[in-house]
Amino acid sequence: MAGRGWRTLGRDYLHRSPWFTFRLDRVELPDGRVIEYGIMESGGFASVVPLTGEGEVVLVRQWRQPLGGFTLELPSGAVDAGEEPRAAAGRELFEETGYRAEGLKHLISVHTSTGRSTEVCHLFACRAVRDGRGPRPEPTEFIEVVRVPLREALGMVFSGGITDAASVLGLLWVAGRLGPG
Repeated sequence: MAGRGWRTLGRDYLHRSPWFTFRLDRVELPDGRVIEYGIMESGGFASVVPLTGEGEVVLVRQWRQPLGGFTLELPSGAVDAGEEPRAAAGRELFEETGYRAEGLKHLISVHTSTGRSTEVCHLFACRAVRDGRGPRPEPTEFIEVVRVPLREALGMVFSGGITDAASVLGLLWVAGRLGPG
């Protein structure tokens, strides 16, 4: 029984928006019970760790409605239909911060919440170069750009000042690649 998956009996789509779709699946469990299971479908997003030549990471401070407060995060955004995650990472960095990505490198792609969502986060790192033509935030984005030394950003991760999962993973990944010091 442990190796048998759930069997989908039906699927109802309850909400569709540009950001996500919410569906309710009716499934049969391995023991024969039938339950309803809610799932958020998402095209995923790209997040980038932009490091300046001065060793600072470029972060964004923005309001997050689900949390009812501001967060400090890596620049991130949706991967549009048909768009490559690498292109989305570069686009989001420029739109949100006015920095251009040089040497954009894919770090890892991870599922953000395997029990609730199909969402995948594609993490990248790059050298951030200021571009005077930006930023160009979307109409719903009210963003403050914050440059912080990488070591200070890591301190915020360990003190709970940065709690966004993609930002925590990206910062720790880059710090691990750079090594001690």
